[in-house]
Amino acid sequence: MMEKMFNIMDTSCDKANSALGVNIKFPRPSKRQLKATQLLNITTGAACIVAGVVTPYKKIAILGGLSLLGACVVGSQLKNFD
Repeated sequence: MMEKMFNIMDTSCDKANSALGVNIKFPRPSKRQLKATQLLNITTGAACIVAGVVTPYKKIAILGGLSLLGACVVGSQLKNFD
């Protein structure tokens, strides 16, 4: 999924480069950066869930759950990452 997204962005950048005469390049994250992103999502998600349970603002717990879901998506992409 991630490789397909990169290919689409590369194609779009190539079209923009040829049309505008500039050199635009879409950056690709490294495996280390993706692992750091996953760790940050897990930490943020856990903190938001705890804050949602402790405080009267229960919607924060939903955001924490979405952050943990994002960590799962990044983790699944890491398995297929070169």
